[in-house]
Amino acid sequence: MNQKFERIARHLYQRKYRGAAGDWTTLYYARFVCRLKEKRRIIPLGSDESLAKDKLKKLEAKDVDRYDFDVDRQRVKAPERDGKASPFTFTEWSEKYPTFDDVKRKRSLPDELTMIRLHLKPFFGALLLTEIPRETLCRYTEHRSTETVIRGETGHSKKTVHCGTISNELSLLGRMLRVAAREGYKVLVPSFEGLIVRTKRGGRALSDTEQANALEVFSPWMRRLAEFAVETCLSEGDLLHLTDDMVDWRRGVIVPEGGRKKTEVTQVSPLTQRARAILEEIKAEKKRGAIIPNVAGLVFTRPDGSPISKDMIHAQVEKAMRAGLKKFVFHNYRNTAMTQWCRKNVSVDPVMRAGGWSSTQMYRRYLDMNEDDVAAAFGIASDSQIATGIVTQDRALSRN
Repeated sequence: MNQKFERIARHLYQRKYRGAAGDWTTLYYARFVCRLKEKRRIIPLGSDESLAKDKLKKLEAKDVDRYDFDVDRQRVKAPERDGKASPFTFTEWSEKYPTFDDVKRKRSLPDELTMIRLHLKPFFGALLLTEIPRETLCRYTEHRSTETVIRGETGHSKKTVHCGTISNELSLLGRMLRVAAREGYKVLVPSFEGLIVRTKRGGRALSDTEQANALEVFSPWMRRLAEFAVETCLSEGDLLHLTDDMVDWRRGVIVPEGGRKKTEVTQVSPLTQRARAILEEIKAEKKRGAIIPNVAGLVFTRPDGSPISKDMIHAQVEKAMRAGLKKFVFHNYRNTAMTQWCRKNVSVDPVMRAGGWSSTQMYRRYLDMNEDDVAAAFGIASDSQIATGIVTQDRALSRN
């Protein structure tokens, strides 16, 4: 790993290092001899240059007052020494945050830990929980908006980070700070108003033609995932973690463990005829040795029994788009499933339970009516039944 360490201003140094993917990361440090004990100090200041300069000014002011920096070093080495009396740095809190019971139970915890490690910790790591004002949040937003997306093992892509991604990271930061406040630790919870941007829609439904064209270019394992997603409305994560014990063949339902990832709402998906057939196909291939059973009992795997990754699914979706399909993401299969159920006149409550939605607002976000649906609702389209379910659903929601 290539590294460069150089002085860029009085008491301010930067260290650059290049990772395996070839991208460079920059970290800033304060380096000076303190007045109280005449000892050389090297203090990390994070990855933002402007913020590092501000923190350096505070350190220099402390040094003028002959501050004992060894007190900070002792607290960093033993954060539990004085319990909740002194504030933690963000790095320290990021290690303690996952230890609380309600946090450990979250299905999204692995994703949260990845966001902390890759993005939040490098920027906020050296800051105390009492030193994260709104201004710093704005700087983080500006900093992330100039970076490019990291794609698994391939490193950075040319695509810049989406505002929705930054909003998810800020939401996580807010949750971490609120947990600290709830548990009685010293913390400043700044205002996130206006910084967290949510999309108005939940995506689009794929047409029958788009689904058929995608299936033609997908690999066999991806075709099963896509079809199963449309039949059951299970998300990408639910499918990749689906095990046999979550499938109730007698009742004809699938109940993912832990409910929806973010809301933990219980989801009860239908085990339709086509979904049953797909599971039977997988069982038959495992029986004749075409698919090696997964040791963890996963239903959807590669032929060698190893898990399917999200990067593999993303590559398949991009393959379909290169073949001429309109831009979409795997999560659009949930929009597709829900919209198709509505067209079949399935009532509101079963659809919400099957999709795992707890509010009609979220339910509406996933509903994707097109021009044909509108025409059919007024009896203009050649197939006047296409939107019967949509109209029935909308009237039912209005009564709720």
